[in-house]
Amino acid sequence: MPKMSGGEAVVRSLIAEGVEVVFGLPGVQIMSIYDAFYDNPDIRVITCRHEQTTTYMADGYARSTGKIGVALVVPGPGAYNAAAGLSDAFATSAPVLLISGQIESDEIGKDFGQLHEISDQLQFMKPVVKWNDLVTDVQAIPETIHEAMKQIKTGRPRPVEIEIPPDTLGAVAEIDLIEPENWERLKPSNNLISAAADLLATAKRPLIWAGGGVNLSGASNELTQLAELVGAPVISTAEGKGAINETHPLAMGTTAYAWGPGVELFPRADVILAVGSRLGSYRPEIGTSPRSDQKLINMNVDESEFGKTMDAEIGIAADAKVGLGMLLAALGDRSINNDWGKETLEDIRSRTMAKIKAAGPQQVELVESIREAMPEDGFIVGGITNIGAWSYLAYPAMKERTFITSSYMGNLGFGFPTALGVKVGNPEKAVVALTGDGGFAYAMADLATAVQYEINLVTVIFNNGGYGASYRDQHRRFGGRLVGTELHNPDFVKLAESFGAKGVKVSDLGAVGSAIDDAIRASAPTVIEVVLPPELDPPYYLTQPTP
Repeated sequence: MPKMSGGEAVVRSLIAEGVEVVFGLPGVQIMSIYDAFYDNPDIRVITCRHEQTTTYMADGYARSTGKIGVALVVPGPGAYNAAAGLSDAFATSAPVLLISGQIESDEIGKDFGQLHEISDQLQFMKPVVKWNDLVTDVQAIPETIHEAMKQIKTGRPRPVEIEIPPDTLGAVAEIDLIEPENWERLKPSNNLISAAADLLATAKRPLIWAGGGVNLSGASNELTQLAELVGAPVISTAEGKGAINETHPLAMGTTAYAWGPGVELFPRADVILAVGSRLGSYRPEIGTSPRSDQKLINMNVDESEFGKTMDAEIGIAADAKVGLGMLLAALGDRSINNDWGKETLEDIRSRTMAKIKAAGPQQVELVESIREAMPEDGFIVGGITNIGAWSYLAYPAMKERTFITSSYMGNLGFGFPTALGVKVGNPEKAVVALTGDGGFAYAMADLATAVQYEINLVTVIFNNGGYGASYRDQHRRFGGRLVGTELHNPDFVKLAESFGAKGVKVSDLGAVGSAIDDAIRASAPTVIEVVLPPELDPPYYLTQPTP
C-alpha cells in the first residue's frame, strides 16, 4: 500500500472516481487537500469568491453534464454558505458532493470556540443532503468517498457531504485506494410494467407528464419514442423542459404557475403517465389533479414520492431510462389508437400559447428573441427573475439538460453562479444566464472567477431597479406601500469592465436577441444589462382565463 497524507487520499480518490473539476474556496482546515492538488493536475481546481458559488457551480456543472459536481469549503461559515447551493441541488436532485473541513478531531463537540467551530455540523447539513459522514481515520477516506459516490449514483441522485478534520487530512498512512464501481440503474417490476402497458394501450386519451427525472436519467429518446408509439401528448414541468424536443408535434409545452397546456389537457386525459416528477405542479383548483375516473401511473426512482401529492393506480419505482425502455418493450407492436386528434392537440397548443402571449406580450416577445439567438444545443439558466419565470412557459427547449432551473427552492442569486458551472462543463456550447439585478448582486464578485478561468458565460441582467417580484407584490396587495424593495445598483457595464469582462447595455427590448447573439460569438465573459420596465408582471401574479 502506498503512503500518503489524508489530503492526497482525498484528491487521488476523487481522480479514481472520475472527478475532473473541483469548485472550492481555500482555508486553513482544508489546505492539505489544496497542497495535494499541486501534485495531481488531473483535477482542475476553480477557486470561487464565495462558498455559495462553489455549490451552485457544482450544481450547474452536474445537471448539465451528468457528471459529479464537487465543492470544497472550510467548516462552519464556509459550510453554512455552501448550504444555500446544496439546498438547490437537493431540490433538483443534482449529483453534488460537498467536502467540508472540520476542526481538530479531538476537539469536535467540546464547544471550545475553535476557529469555524459548529457543535453539530453534520446535523445542520442533514436537511439538504441525502447522506453525510464525518471521517476521522485517514485510512477510511477512500472508502468514505466511494460510499458518497454510491449514494449519489444509486436511487435518487441528491447531494451528499463529507467532513474531514485537518489533523486527519495532514496525517500520513499506508492507504488503499478503491477502484470505481458501476452501479446498476433501478429496474422496475415486470408485473408493474405489464400493468402500465395495458393501461396505456387501452387508453382513449393518454397523457405524459415529464419531470426533471427524465433529464437526469438521459431518457429523452425513450420518452419521445413512447409518446409517438401511444400517440400521447407530453406536458413538462420546468425541470422537465427538453425531455422531449419542444418543437415536436406531441410536445405541448410546460405547465407552471397555473399556466400552460396542463390546464386543458389534464382534465381531458383518462390515463396519465407521470415520469420523474414530484407532481408538485398539481393544482386542484384548475383541474391538474386526477379525478376518480382517471388513472395515474407514477414512475419515479424515489418511491417515497408515491402518494405525496396524488394517489396512483400504479406506482413504479424505476430509473426513468430503464423504466421507459421496458415500457416500450412491453407495448411492443400492439395496435394502439386513441381519441386525441392532430387538430385537437394543435388547437390546444395554439390556444395555450395565445393565452400566455396575451397575458405578457412584452415578456413573451423578449423570451422568443432569446430563443432565436440561441443555438439548438445552447443552455439557458433561468434565474429567479421575471423573465426567468416567463421562460418556463415561452422558451422551447430542444435538448435534454439544456434548461436549468432552481425548482421549488427558488434561490434568489442562483442564476449567475449556476450558469458558471454549466459553462465549465460545456465550454464549447452557448450558455446564457437570465438573472435580475437583485439576484445578480449575490455573486457578482465571481465575475472575477469567470475572467480568471476564461469561463465565457453570457449573463443577461434584467434591471428593474428592485426586487421585482416583491416590488410588484407591494403594489398589487399592499397599496403601493414600498418598503425595502427598491435598489441602488452599480453601472453594470462599468462593473463588468472593471473585472476584465465585456459589458453591454440594452435599453430597447427588441435588441436583446441580437446582443445575446453578439455575446455568444464574442467568446468572452459578457454581461448584458437590459433595462426592464418595473410594471411588467411575472406569470405567477396573473390569473389565467378559464378554458
